[in-house]
Amino acid sequence: MNVTILAAAAIVAAIVISQVLKYVKGQRGRDMSSLAATASVDLEEYGPELKLLEGTGLPFFVDGRSGVGRYLLRFPEQDGAKACYFDYSCLLGYGKEQIKRQSTVALFDFNKGAFPDFHLSAEGNFEKETSGLEPVDMALFSGLPPGAKLYGRDLAALKKLFTPEIAACFSEHPGWSAQGAGRYLVMYKGHKLLNTGKYREFMAEAEKLAFNLA
Repeated sequence: MNVTILAAAAIVAAIVISQVLKYVKGQRGRDMSSLAATASVDLEEYGPELKLLEGTGLPFFVDGRSGVGRYLLRFPEQDGAKACYFDYSCLLGYGKEQIKRQSTVALFDFNKGAFPDFHLSAEGNFEKETSGLEPVDMALFSGLPPGAKLYGRDLAALKKLFTPEIAACFSEHPGWSAQGAGRYLVMYKGHKLLNTGKYREFMAEAEKLAFNLA
């Protein structure tokens, strides 16, 4: 097989891969559009704006670079809180240690809320975006899912927030990580984009946990 044939084959393969990727991305958009229609809300291809996300003070949005939100579902205010759901990606670290993190997240704005700064990690990882928070003694927080770790600044405020009832709720719905700062709360399940077939369950669980915390 000569060089010309190999080059042509490589070009064809690149085109096929490009078209497949476009289809996959397009399929997620179509699925999210259908979900938005059944939920009677608008779907925004991009958002929330990075300035708004950084303004929450949540390390999840502050410590990363080149953050982008996509497929935004924004819900009307309910019981004093506004909720939105979207895919979020950003870069963490530099050089050889740089990684791309992406997650489907639930972001809540509680108008009267006052969360202490905290990060609850379902996997127990002290992630790069938890800078400025300190690990706490998990023996003081019984009932949380096995392997979960809690980070924060104000131990007394954390103990007041993470009551045995809240711990039990997270144990009933394992896999959730959360960060709070002031009136804002962000929640996610691992660093991956959620299968759209599980989106309704994701929103229902996030809402239940968030309103229990608030």
